[in-house]
Amino acid sequence: MGLSNALSGGIILFGIVYVIFTFMGITDTAASFSDVRSQISDLENKLLKTSIVIVIEDDPGTNRDFNFNMTNTNSEKLWDWENFDVITTYENGGTTYTETLTYSPICNQIGYWCVHSWIVDVLDPEILNEGETLNIRAKVDNQLQADTTVIVIISTPNGVVASATRTV
Repeated sequence: MGLSNALSGGIILFGIVYVIFTFMGITDTAASFSDVRSQISDLENKLLKTSIVIVIEDDPGTNRDFNFNMTNTNSEKLWDWENFDVITTYENGGTTYTETLTYSPICNQIGYWCVHSWIVDVLDPEILNEGETLNIRAKVDNQLQADTTVIVIISTPNGVVASATRTV
């Protein structure tokens, strides 16, 4: 009789401990899902607040380097230039080239783009706030061919994309 009471008490204790550990695992999973949902919400919020406009104002000419402007038209601050993607498509000698340019703080390097100048930089220095514009210089591997088009595509770190096209 004493043995059966001890066994039933052990089984009940095991059941209670099992339920407690199972519940703790469920709460950890629920907390993990909550964290992921919060991160997704933050990213969606940044996407809604990010918008840029690209304009190639001046004729690029037939050199390897050309300038274009990027304007922030929404409230997300832009500054992480190393994580921007700049892609150019142009023609030279009848061949179409598409290049992905890398950011460099120093201008005039082939295969790179840089912030050439700030046209409007009112609030935070060297951070592109809403309504501010910066001038970007890109230098591609080959010279641009006259009477063709150059296409510039920029993607921000959170995936917002803008493009501009101009005849050389």
